[in-house]
Parts: sequence; structure tokens; C-alpha cells
Amino acid sequence: CYTVSSVKGESKNSFILHKKPASILKNILAKAEENTKIEFDHRNARFTSGNTMLVCRLIEGNYPAYRTVIPKNNPNRLIIGRIDFLNAVRRVAVCSNQSTSHIILKISSGKIIISAEDTSFAISAYENLNCQYDGTDIEIGFKAPFLAEILSNLPYENVCMCLADNCRAVLIISADEKDPSEDLCALLMPIMLNV
Repeated sequence: CYTVSSVKGESKNSFILHKKPASILKNILAKAEENTKIEFDHRNARFTSGNTMLVCRLIEGNYPAYRTVIPKNNPNRLIIGRIDFLNAVRRVAVCSNQSTSHIILKISSGKIIISAEDTSFAISAYENLNCQYDGTDIEIGFKAPFLAEILSNLPYENVCMCLADNCRAVLIISADEKDPSEDLCALLMPIMLNV
């Protein structure tokens, strides 16, 4: 969910962009030295920045009402350096089961343990990281590629994971000072842990 309130248009409009053109657009915008012009109708969108133009087909229909599933009361807060966390997730995920890619986070005051194991090959890995954590101790599982994708796409130095328990969606937001006109959050569903 990304919202920019400082950009004003003549009317309220929206469209749904496929993942591939969104990824291409992300790379174009990273290199853009001037404003990007956005034009769209019910079928196509065109993005123009300097000498670069991207035209793509849009997804038909309305985007689901995602705001209804964003948790409002997640009292447990984990603050951690995004790059260190991402690198640890990637390293530990190498030893996760190839078919599930599950990793487990054990979070307690000042410490997070990221672990994975593949019993088929008798391998496992774990890594300890320092963090700031305000809440009850929790053990929660995720699919490593989903968590890594979110962490690799957030533009923040530090992230805050807002958790309720190990069964409810986790909200990942910035832990840094940010532009008040921009709001970016990611939602990640945990996996059930075999206890």
C-alpha cells in the first residue's frame, strides 16, 4: 500500500498495474531526473519521463478492499535494520525446505533469532540479530521469499514490524523519519508453525 497525498489531480482515479511493468517503472523512476507524466484510460497506461516512455496494459476490474485487512491493533513492535535483516533472512533461507521455504523468527527483548531447517537433507541454520522489541516474546513463521521481497523493496534504513500474535497479519512500515505526505506499508501473512 503506497499513498502520496502531496500529488493532486483533476479527479480521483485509479488503475491496477501488472507486476512486470511495475518493476520496470520502478527502475525508470529510480533513474528519472525530472517529473514523470502518467496518462491512462480503461485499458492502457503510459508513463513518460524525459526521453523514456513505458506503455502497458492494465488489469481490468477493481482492486480488492485491502484496507479492511490491515490490522489496527498490533501492540508488539520490532524495529530492526532493513539490510541486516534482509541479508540474514536470505542466508538462513538457504537451509529451509526447498518446497516450503519456511523460516521461523523467535523475537524477544533486544534479540531476534531467525532459523530454518530441512529435515530431508538434515540441514539447519540460525542467526541472531540485535533489535529493539517492545512486546511479549513471540515465535512466528513466514515464507522466506515473501519476507525477502518486501524487505528488498522498502526504501527505509530501519523497518518496524507490528505484530499481534503468530496467527495474524504483520504490518511492516518505516521505523525512520519519513515524508508525512507519503505512506508506505506492507502486509505479510504468517504461516502455521508445527509445534
